[in-house]
Amino acid sequence: MKTRAGAFVKTVGMAGVLLLVLGATSLFAEFLAPYRYDSVRFDLPYAPAVIPVWSHGRFWVPILEMTDSERRRYSPSGKRVPLHLFCQGESYRMWGVIHSSRHLFCAEAPGRIYLMGADLFGRDLFSRLLYGMRFSFLLSLIGVAISFSIGTIVGLVAGYAGGWVDRLLMRLSEIVMAVPGLYLLMGLRSIVPFGVSSTTITLIITGSLSLIGWASLSRVVRGLVMSLSGQDFVLAAVASGASPARVIFLHLLPNMRYYLLISVTLSIPAFIVGEAGLSFLGLGLSEPHPSLGNILSESQSLETMNSAPWLLGSGILIVILVVLFNRLGDVLREAGEGGPGGDRKT
Repeated sequence: MKTRAGAFVKTVGMAGVLLLVLGATSLFAEFLAPYRYDSVRFDLPYAPAVIPVWSHGRFWVPILEMTDSERRRYSPSGKRVPLHLFCQGESYRMWGVIHSSRHLFCAEAPGRIYLMGADLFGRDLFSRLLYGMRFSFLLSLIGVAISFSIGTIVGLVAGYAGGWVDRLLMRLSEIVMAVPGLYLLMGLRSIVPFGVSSTTITLIITGSLSLIGWASLSRVVRGLVMSLSGQDFVLAAVASGASPARVIFLHLLPNMRYYLLISVTLSIPAFIVGEAGLSFLGLGLSEPHPSLGNILSESQSLETMNSAPWLLGSGILIVILVVLFNRLGDVLREAGEGGPGGDRKT
């Protein structure tokens, strides 16, 4: 088991391991978060981080009190409540299916544990980031899957068929690439009325990002197919009577697997940033549902950043995710350069 774990870490690198940890953490956000994403405390706007302290053989959570309502300044009240593990807290539905109220940790009322501070409505930033990160992961993975499938199919058909099919598909991809992505996304979002469900918004954002993300991949896949089509192993397969589907799936795709994997890895950050940009502009997921973009939008003013600089944690998390995915792509590329992934003859 240790050998397999070591080989896995060596293959995907530390960036891949960290992404798996972050993904698993967001997947179980309901259990790991001490509060629901919409749990408010209007008496604790922009409350600072409340970290448990160890005393008398257990952890305690200090209770804050507001000392300056105008500047939103807080100080410990001198009271504290115990911190419990695997405790009963606010009820939720895990993944919208399993009803439970069990949390990894929680504080007794009226205490409030804020590992990363609170927002304007006293909502726990740590809990909202977990939920928002899961939304970004799911949207990005689904969007990349759709975009990747369309781009790969179009590139394979255009490169292998050639002729008027190639010209038609490439002109279509050029038209899509010529349209400014941000304006297209804003236009698609603007035709949808506000107040629709979060599920509908998620589908619209995913479809919009997928619609503009396949074109560049299709052109690169087309070039790879045209390059590989002249190789001896492909010509031998065609001469032996192999069908186009057999040539594509057994000879062309396996020789592009490392590039396609790297392309998927490097495309995910674009979807994360695209969703965050839409939500930041108020065109994405709407309150109270959290996303990394609308959490970051709360810190637009200098006054807010001065009162609650921890709201920038959403932006820092976006940067971390983008860097980790880019690093994972570099690791996979380095692994592919020394192996047979790009030039395997079948």
